[in-house]
Amino acid sequence: MILKKEDAKMWYLVMLAHLASSTTMPTTTSASTAAFPARASFRDASSDIGPINTSLTSTPVPMQHVKPEGVRLLKTLKPLHYQVRLQPFINGNFSIHGHVKVDFLVLTATHYVVLHMADIVSLNHTTKVVEKESKQEQRILQQKYSSSRMFYFILLQEALTEDTTYTLSLDFVGTLGEQPRGFYRSSYLKENGERSWVASTQFQSTDARRAFPCFDEPALKATFKIFLARERHMKSLSNMPLISTTPIEGQEGWVWDEFQKSVPMSTYLVAFAVYDFPVRIVNDGTNGTMLRVVTRKAMQGRTTHAGEIALRVLHYYESYFQISFPLPKIDFITVPENSFSAMENWGLITYRESGLLYDPESSSARQKQWTSYLVAHELAHQWFGNLVTLSWWTDLWLNEGFATYMAEYAIDYLEPSRKELEQFVVKRLQSVMTLDALRSSHPVSVAVNDPIQINEIFDVISYNKGASIIRMMSHFLTEIAFRSGLQTYLTQLSFKNADQDDLWQYLTVAAHGEGTLPQHLSVKTIMDTWTLQTGFPVVTVTRVGNTSAVITQEYFVLDVNTLVAREAQTKAHKWWIPVSYTTGENPNFSDTSVKFWLSDDGIEPVSFIGYPQPHHWLIFNIKQTGYYRVNYDEANWDLLTQQLQENHRVIHVTNRAQIIDDAFNLARAGRLSYRIALEVISYLGQEEEYVPWKAAFTNFQYLFDMFSRDPSFGGVRDYLLSVILPLYEKLGFHEAAEEALPTVLLRTNVVTWVCYLGHPHCRLESLSLFRRWKTDPVNFKGISSNIASAVFCTAIREGGEEEWNFAWRYTRANSGVSIPELKDALACTSEIWLLSRYLEGAFTTGSGMRRQDAGRTFTNVAVDGIGTLIAWDFLRANWNRITDYIGTTFFTLPKMVQEVSRSFNTPQLLAELEEFQRVNEGRLLMAERAVAQALESTRINLAWMQKNKAFIVDWLTQKGFSSRLSDI
Repeated sequence: MILKKEDAKMWYLVMLAHLASSTTMPTTTSASTAAFPARASFRDASSDIGPINTSLTSTPVPMQHVKPEGVRLLKTLKPLHYQVRLQPFINGNFSIHGHVKVDFLVLTATHYVVLHMADIVSLNHTTKVVEKESKQEQRILQQKYSSSRMFYFILLQEALTEDTTYTLSLDFVGTLGEQPRGFYRSSYLKENGERSWVASTQFQSTDARRAFPCFDEPALKATFKIFLARERHMKSLSNMPLISTTPIEGQEGWVWDEFQKSVPMSTYLVAFAVYDFPVRIVNDGTNGTMLRVVTRKAMQGRTTHAGEIALRVLHYYESYFQISFPLPKIDFITVPENSFSAMENWGLITYRESGLLYDPESSSARQKQWTSYLVAHELAHQWFGNLVTLSWWTDLWLNEGFATYMAEYAIDYLEPSRKELEQFVVKRLQSVMTLDALRSSHPVSVAVNDPIQINEIFDVISYNKGASIIRMMSHFLTEIAFRSGLQTYLTQLSFKNADQDDLWQYLTVAAHGEGTLPQHLSVKTIMDTWTLQTGFPVVTVTRVGNTSAVITQEYFVLDVNTLVAREAQTKAHKWWIPVSYTTGENPNFSDTSVKFWLSDDGIEPVSFIGYPQPHHWLIFNIKQTGYYRVNYDEANWDLLTQQLQENHRVIHVTNRAQIIDDAFNLARAGRLSYRIALEVISYLGQEEEYVPWKAAFTNFQYLFDMFSRDPSFGGVRDYLLSVILPLYEKLGFHEAAEEALPTVLLRTNVVTWVCYLGHPHCRLESLSLFRRWKTDPVNFKGISSNIASAVFCTAIREGGEEEWNFAWRYTRANSGVSIPELKDALACTSEIWLLSRYLEGAFTTGSGMRRQDAGRTFTNVAVDGIGTLIAWDFLRANWNRITDYIGTTFFTLPKMVQEVSRSFNTPQLLAELEEFQRVNEGRLLMAERAVAQALESTRINLAWMQKNKAFIVDWLTQKGFSSRLSDI
């Protein structure tokens, strides 16, 4: 059944009238009832439905006594195949007319068909349940909808027979919403100024139900046959190739696009789009998988890099996994608004433009790195997540952790000069450890049920900690056993579902076969301690005599004021820890194999015989392959500091980063003197490698945040400048030809920090470059894209309304050649009213700012000095408005809370944060855990200031970096 335009408009208006007054769906009990019954029949069944009794009775239980337990579907039905027909009026009133037909197998005899549905009006008189073989229609007694559970119930006269296949079919009406979830709309401006609309999907994790009624859980895989209606001047895509296009009878100018039947897959991976972009063929399919890139005309020239790296990564993964890409084609499409930077829909990956596009003439090296990584990440999902899919969202980390690790691994292999795996430690492992050192962190494998809970775990724990423990596993199993186990896992479970125990089984067999894991140990025994527990350990190595040491493990947390609680939890937190080490007597940083294991049996300490002579240092955790910190006795720390000062290159670059990060975080947690931490970095004047400097910058940021509003800030600022300036003077603003990526990234960080700390040369150079660019922005090429962020930010901060307005107008007028660094720099102004206006516009429709950029705009303001308190006031005053505007978009709300609160360290700010939590109880949505973490972090910061401020100020004063008025 297909609506004519005028009919669709009428249905849409009626639907909106009902939905405006209620979140419920229409309920009818008779096929003779009108398509849209009286308003009184719109009711929510969730309040009066009792427990489901799946046992059979001669008389079916009335629907009012049926109540779902939780949000999981009953395990009575299994979907086999869907046929989905959708007609989105993307150039009209944004309504959708749809039809779904789903074949399902009855696993347990039942009177009920229960599936998911949301934001849809079902036309209940069209609902039919038919026994597939006999074609016998089942009598429907009642249909109900529970908005709180997003369940659609059908009560049948007769019980469905076990091991029998039935077909459910119904028509429905929906709408293309503005929030990027389900089947939604977004728009862009063409070069001629005309607005054009795009309809696209975002179903992960629980939003396929917003596009069509379905069994919306990852374990309920089925095949899909998709039909999309479109106007002739538009185009459409879905997971599978297009096989035919036919006119729609009675609707001039409209056609049906029919797509091939899909392979078995989960509902969250179904995807489709209706658009008017040109298509660029990267590979026509005659030699490998067909690959196309679809983006607006103005951006076509910026897709070359993504296409090239995609082909190389696809070929690499096919070789690594020994499984060919299972679909005949894969399309990349950039949509104007997207929840994620990209989404791995099988065969149709959606991207934000900022994730896919790269211009060698104007884009930064960081943008090239990001595009390469993102393409490799989404392609890794085609095997990890799509081919073998998690059974439930508890194991989301299997999807995201593997895709994160494999992307870094693949790019490092394909582009070794970029040293991606060397950067892994500072980009992934160390970055997540700070969050994971909070008691309010969560395990990578975490029980979730509610859709908001599911979306909440799309965080750095699932991505970065997941990737870090996978990297650890690949080292202690060895790459040969690790790869062999993965290949078997993917082959044996292709098109099926799995949980982490399935993976542990295959990896154990491979490791035992290769002899890389003792026969008495299984991967499950080891890895359960890393996936089912919150946090990570610190391994402490203490010399006992001349040639031996005692080695212990303890749960590492940052809250130094809860010693009793820490000791209690330490007893419950133990890990199987793969220990590797080397010594100053014979340094060997290439061997990351396990020298011995620390077990989780709680028997401590472990004696270590063979410790080097007292004048030789020792380093545990080679290349920081293990996900743990290491502490030593003071004598060993002093030996490491001495080695760094005398010849830092003796120690591997990754372990130099480890030493810096461990020292500062151990000091932050009260386990090490700040004297040692500050002396460790005294060698940095000789350091020229990116990775150790990145570790230092991360820890400098904490000092900066803690003192940024303190009277002692001047001394901290001057000290940080003294540490960074030698390298700034070496690198300067100007790049050499063909510089390696790590060098480019190092310069970016150095210039950014020196300018931000207010160094006169950096400020004047940035202002000069900006003014010359402002005079002739088209032709002036004097600002490298790699330092543009520092230049623009400094100029906007030093300038006023004129500079801000110029930058704003330029980003608006030149969206076709967007300069992201200039857009971000708008948050750098020191004018309070400009920041307030910018925040207001970020959450206002029609302001010229994209909805997907609202969160980034907020965090850019929140982390930049004066903007912190302005952003905090805005967040508190506008929480409901913010959540209504951006919805439950995955990372945005938690990130906003984390960034605005990261420098909170006063009783007043703690009280305000506590009040914010209290006032918004029940309305924090995905930010509930982030607020709890912000509270914990703020209390830790308060304690840190009380314990460490005086020591650091005195230490700085002794070094000549005083902030006292008397010393001016």
